[in-house]
Amino acid sequence: MSRFILPIVLALVLLSPTVGAAQGDTSKIGVFDPEVLWKQTEVGKKINQDLSAARDRLQAQIDKKQEEMEALKSRIRQQQQSLSEDKINEMKKDVLAKQTELERLNEDATKEMKYQLGETQSRFQEMIMKTLDAYGKEKGYALILNRGVVDYSANGIDISQDLIAKFNEMHKPTAAPPPGPAKKPDAGKEPPKN
Repeated sequence: MSRFILPIVLALVLLSPTVGAAQGDTSKIGVFDPEVLWKQTEVGKKINQDLSAARDRLQAQIDKKQEEMEALKSRIRQQQQSLSEDKINEMKKDVLAKQTELERLNEDATKEMKYQLGETQSRFQEMIMKTLDAYGKEKGYALILNRGVVDYSANGIDISQDLIAKFNEMHKPTAAPPPGPAKKPDAGKEPPKN
């Protein structure tokens, strides 16, 4: 229902004589694709590189823990005949402990990636809003819409490429944080949902 209300409200606003008179006939409308900005701006590219590096670092930790567990299982199989029952049971407990560590590491890595993604998306969204505000005022747009909420738009009103240039002009990528153990979100605080 709300999908159909937006075009009606938009038409009424644009056709209203007070809007044109009050704002000097600003009837320019543009649409943009935030996904294009995420992938093609310098900041977006940097964010994606940083997220990939964090994911790779976490995956390496998980892979190492997995290898340790598999090596211990292999030792149990190879030495099962020559070890005492107590030693085998002790090694099996170690395998269970490593399995628990692996599960926790997976959970922590998932939470950390969700947290980092949420934080970067939030910052990036703020940058987009500042860019839209500056670009819209500079170019005299009455309305700039996210392509995701528009069912149809003519090709000529897509301003994504212009926004990329404006975004890059306004926002410069920051240096990556030094490699090392990542900061974990507070234990009592749930990471932001996407």
